[in-house]
Amino acid sequence: MSAPTLAVSLIIGLGLSAIAGPWVLRHAAPALMRLPRLAIALLTGSILAWVLALLALGPMLAWVISGPAVLPGGAAEVCQQCLTAANPFTSSPSIETVVPVVVLLALPTVGAAFHAISIILETQRRRRRTLRTARRLHAHSEPRSLHGYSVLVADDPHPFALTLPERHGGIVISTGAIDLLAPDELAAVLAHEHAHLRQHHHLLTDILASLTRRLRWIPLIAAAEDALGHYLEIAADDTARRHVGTPALASALLTLGRAGHPHHHDGAALDGALHALGPDRIRHLVQPGTGMAGVISTTVSAGCLTALTFLAASVHVAYAIAALTGCN
Repeated sequence: MSAPTLAVSLIIGLGLSAIAGPWVLRHAAPALMRLPRLAIALLTGSILAWVLALLALGPMLAWVISGPAVLPGGAAEVCQQCLTAANPFTSSPSIETVVPVVVLLALPTVGAAFHAISIILETQRRRRRTLRTARRLHAHSEPRSLHGYSVLVADDPHPFALTLPERHGGIVISTGAIDLLAPDELAAVLAHEHAHLRQHHHLLTDILASLTRRLRWIPLIAAAEDALGHYLEIAADDTARRHVGTPALASALLTLGRAGHPHHHDGAALDGALHALGPDRIRHLVQPGTGMAGVISTTVSAGCLTALTFLAASVHVAYAIAALTGCN
């Protein structure tokens, strides 16, 4: 494959996946709901692969085109030496343009640095919001042991159950939920919330939310992030029903779903928490999909993810090797 062909393939892959990705993910849902951990890996990988492929576009185009020199003589020579060392297509002819090659190399670097700063700021913002939620809940909660789980019981008549990151308290359940739920339903809810903790869903949510904060204008990334929370809940459901059975879990989710989303007594939303709500998941619990529905779309998604990852890696690895060898 020549450098121009590789560059065109990358551009087409980025464009098609960004626009058609949401449609493919929707049609893959019947299969992904049966394999929520695969769905989580696919969605996470799609976001990361698309971002890495976008960052690879400029350096790849630098192998294809040439433009006016804007750097001083010595710096331009060093830049060209490194570019030549990284380029596996040295025999490919370049296309003359008015765009300086250094711009193609600098833009991804500047963009990555700006995005890294944005990720750090967003991570800090999410931690502050989670800490505020934890403080509000701790002010009206006491630690107890229920069905073998260490939990915080919130003095609140509104029935809810949620999970904070373990360092901020872990499982929180209201007195209203304890009074409302039957013993087997309560055990199901606690097993569901414990699965969030054991499978580190908060960490995954925080990382991807911080990564995608300024990229939600891309349809694929917005759709993948929106779907991720749904599959995290299904993954927790699967763990819970293996412990307590489907009827108890479905009944508990239906009961809590009628109660609505949890809020603090002053009406403030509880940020940074994963909630045991979702009557929309009950159909999957009671009558999970079967057959080949969604398999083709899932295969297409996995294929696109693999192709984007390969294209991005072929660029980033080439430049990394050139840098490690001193561009020789």
